[in-house]
Order: sequence, then structure tokens, then C-alpha cells
Amino acid sequence: MGLDGAHVDGNNRPMGLSDRRNGARSGKRSKDAQAVKVQLDNPWPPGGTLGVITIGGRTFHKNTDCPGYRQGVRQAEKKGWTINKVEHIRAAAARDRGKGACRRCWPRA
Repeated sequence: MGLDGAHVDGNNRPMGLSDRRNGARSGKRSKDAQAVKVQLDNPWPPGGTLGVITIGGRTFHKNTDCPGYRQGVRQAEKKGWTINKVEHIRAAAARDRGKGACRRCWPRA
């Protein structure tokens, strides 16, 4: 706590309510940031390979039959989130948009 009784983070700046709700107080990295790092390390198919993404998803899949894609849909439904439309896109464009390659569609060799 700061001198005035306000919560401060590691940089000694006052923390707002949204900072505490988002876990900034704990100083831990979010699981999403770690997951994206792992996904970006996965091997990518050739740039012209056609696959699917969704606006809210982090991953580029071969198609909607992928177990990883279906798991993401189940998790979103369980949390009450809206399921975004599937967009057919080439691998190079998906990578440019910050998506990671699905480890189930394109496993490491």
C-alpha cells in the first residue's frame, strides 16, 4: 500500500479496480499470454495452406473437425460466450493476424 492507503503495483503506481480484477496485483503472467507463446512456437504449414480461424480465437486450424477447435467451442459455450463465425483463410494471413498454429493440426515432427 502507498502512503495514502491506496494499493500500488510493483512500479509503485496506484492500482485501479480493473487492475486488481485482472490479476495485476499478483505479478503473475496470465495463462493466455503463456498459451499464445506456446502456440506461436508450433510449426507452421506452408503459407498458402487453407484453414480456419475465428475472430476471438487464438489458433489457426485445418478445419472445424479439429479436436482443438471443438474443445475451444465447448469451452466458449460453457462460459456463455458467443461463438464467432469461422473464417477461411490462408496460413500466411493467419500468422500475420497473430494467430498460432494448432498443435493438433500441425504437430511437431
